[in-house]
Amino acid sequence: MDIFKRKQTEIHMEQGPIGRTLLMFAAPILLSQILQQMYSIADCMIVGHFGGGNGLAAAGEAALILSVIINFFVGFSTGVSAITASAFGGFQYQKLSRILHAVILMSLIFGAVMTGIGIACSGTFLQWIHCPMEVFAPARHYLRICMLGIVPQFIYNMGNAVLRSLGNTKSPLYFLTFSSALNLLLDLLFVIGFGMGLPGAGMATVIAQWVLAVMMIWKMTCLDEQYQLRISRLFGGTKELAEIVSTGLPSGMQAVFMSVSSLLIQYSINSFGADAAAGMVVFARVEGFLYYPAFSYGMALTGFIGQNYGAHRMDRVKEGMKESVITLSAFTVAAGVVLMAAAPVILRLFTTDPEILANGRQAILCIFPFYFLYSINQVYIGGLKGLGKTGFPMLCSLLCYCIFRVVWCRILLLFFWDIRVIYFSYDVSWIIMIALLVSQYHKVFRSIRQSDFMPAIL
Repeated sequence: MDIFKRKQTEIHMEQGPIGRTLLMFAAPILLSQILQQMYSIADCMIVGHFGGGNGLAAAGEAALILSVIINFFVGFSTGVSAITASAFGGFQYQKLSRILHAVILMSLIFGAVMTGIGIACSGTFLQWIHCPMEVFAPARHYLRICMLGIVPQFIYNMGNAVLRSLGNTKSPLYFLTFSSALNLLLDLLFVIGFGMGLPGAGMATVIAQWVLAVMMIWKMTCLDEQYQLRISRLFGGTKELAEIVSTGLPSGMQAVFMSVSSLLIQYSINSFGADAAAGMVVFARVEGFLYYPAFSYGMALTGFIGQNYGAHRMDRVKEGMKESVITLSAFTVAAGVVLMAAAPVILRLFTTDPEILANGRQAILCIFPFYFLYSINQVYIGGLKGLGKTGFPMLCSLLCYCIFRVVWCRILLLFFWDIRVIYFSYDVSWIIMIALLVSQYHKVFRSIRQSDFMPAIL
């Protein structure tokens, strides 16, 4: 199959059966995220058994820092995809070309700056989250190595967002499959074969990330000639920067607030000891089977909504949102039940330490029964972003994920010194966020429908 032919990979979604179109569009993204989670599990198993003493906890502490940076890129690119989807749906190909070139240039420059800052400040970042001293040195070394993958991560996420907005979710899946397989092979070679431990796992990840970025750049140069990437046009999209930043920055900050929330929560978890910190690491690996499908479906929905909004098909926007809530909630409930039942077996794949296992299982039992609330949040976040409203989800994330969770933990832990207080902060924050997002989405939708009908009335 030639995955670089436009007629096979770029799709207008403002026509055809809504449910089938959404599922076919979202399925490769879901598979991509599941693939990443499978790799993450394999990587965690290798580090847990061959990464040296405290390797698992060190990797988890470093991953919290990396997630702030990477999630900003992912969030920023999701906001950008709303612009490119609207331009593609409205057949504004010149604007699409300018945006594509601007975001790739931004990826190179901003990614390089973040790499330098990240390497220089790795130790400081770990101190901010009160990384346990027994894992501080390996976590800092691992973090510095992984910072070398910031630029390719930014390039891949921006390219992935552009392709999603064009209706192409298959090419990123193919690229990610190859990259993940390469990463796993290099993990086995460096960590087990060469005995390089945790640093070897970091080197394997960085190499695979650069290969992934090169494949994405190649794909960008093979798009339709009206908007394909060309080096000679790299500085030709500067006049679109204001729109890109105004739409992408709130979405990026929303992701940052989620990550900062995790860092602040990790501070509370670390106060329960290294076993609690490691327990949260293995919990996160299992959680990925719920988190990534919900998050990726929200990203897919942004592209679908954006294209139909650009084509003034608000009827399809309404139906797409309704079907998404039902589909994603049902999936999350079913998957959550399976994972809770299988948790004792799954957790033992990472460690045999009884304290770590107990902490991981307790987190699963407290959070998973309510995870469908998070999936509903992702649907409405995707819907608002697709309509170009990225500011409100950012504010919701700041209020619910950062402020509320931190205040909840700081106050209640004074009276109830129980780690379940931390776990239940997730559930309550999701309920508050649903109320805010649903109300705002319907307000925006009604406003757009009224403006669409205004010319006909006049």
